[in-house]
Amino acid sequence: MSTNPLYASLDMLISPVTALETVKDKKGWWLVPFVLCTGSLVGLFLYYFANVDFAWLKETMVDQMALNKDMSDEELQAVSDYFTKTPLLWSTTIGGSLSLVVMNAILALYLMIVTKLNAGDNYGFGAWFGFSWWISMPHVVAALLSILMLMFSTTGMIALEDIGVTTLNSLIFGVDASSAWFGFLTGLDILMFWSIALIAMGLQSWLGYNIKKSAMIATAPFALIYGAWALSILFSS
Repeated sequence: MSTNPLYASLDMLISPVTALETVKDKKGWWLVPFVLCTGSLVGLFLYYFANVDFAWLKETMVDQMALNKDMSDEELQAVSDYFTKTPLLWSTTIGGSLSLVVMNAILALYLMIVTKLNAGDNYGFGAWFGFSWWISMPHVVAALLSILMLMFSTTGMIALEDIGVTTLNSLIFGVDASSAWFGFLTGLDILMFWSIALIAMGLQSWLGYNIKKSAMIATAPFALIYGAWALSILFSS
């Protein structure tokens, strides 16, 4: 059994059933996975911008905007002037961290509502928000793998959207940014399925749900979001 929140965070990756059972009554322990998840994301972006060929990155981003948007040369020049390293670094870092917080808050709200409607379970939003950070520990693995990939890059010419080494686009499909499926395939990360499995384990551990019920609740929001996304691409193409 984990004796402190740091060990519990590590156990979430190697012995999740034990870790989930340990942390369900530990108020405040969730702050450690919160720091690990957001800190690893911030560290990834700081390392990326410290090592990327920024002149190449800026040119690539402006070229993509020229292809994907109806913008005049004057507007593109204004955008190019705005793209300097420091503002882009902090907008990316803060935006990425806030996105993770918002997504976990939405997940917590979903779990609170579904479990209360289902059986009147009495875990509140705060408990599920803490839970969301425990099941987010795979994000730390993803960030570390991305940093490792960047360390082996010799040119520094890696686009921001390509640093996610565990996405289906990076691992299998390799479509470029001009494809309608690029955002969808970049958003599908194999470690997301790890988090879904952890949610199902948590529902079993915290509420005693059976595996079928836990899996359905854990999978439903992701299936809905990505299913709707895929349909919107199909019908708009």
